[in-house]
Amino acid sequence: MKRKVLLINPKFQLQFMGWAAAMAMIVIGVFHLAHLWFFRNLRAQAFQAGIPESHVFFQFIQDRQSEMNWIASLTFGVVILAIGVLGLMLSHRIAGPMHRLKKHLEDSAKSGKLKPLKFREGDYFQEIPDAYNLQFNSKKDT
Repeated sequence: MKRKVLLINPKFQLQFMGWAAAMAMIVIGVFHLAHLWFFRNLRAQAFQAGIPESHVFFQFIQDRQSEMNWIASLTFGVVILAIGVLGLMLSHRIAGPMHRLKKHLEDSAKSGKLKPLKFREGDYFQEIPDAYNLQFNSKKDT
């Protein structure tokens, strides 16, 4: 049984996942700031309307804000986990073909024999083996 490598190109993959996680954190941060702004303005409007600070409305606002904080924290955790898993999967579809190409070229250089190149189904850059393998197709035609 072949062992599956979690990180084919750790430098690229970790950087890729880091950028994806950073973008997710920025988006979540913007939504959190909008949430804080909304509740701050709601309190200010209640004060302007003359509602006393001891009124039940302010406790209602506080309770809703606490709920939203909990939901935002849960969402943040789920999004970071999803970005990590999806980022790893997507980076495999990029790093895997480049790793395969490098290994194929190294093996060809060592053996002195050229063989057809194949990437996994679903990998990006499928045009590379197609272009590389033209040499084998053209030899069959001649």
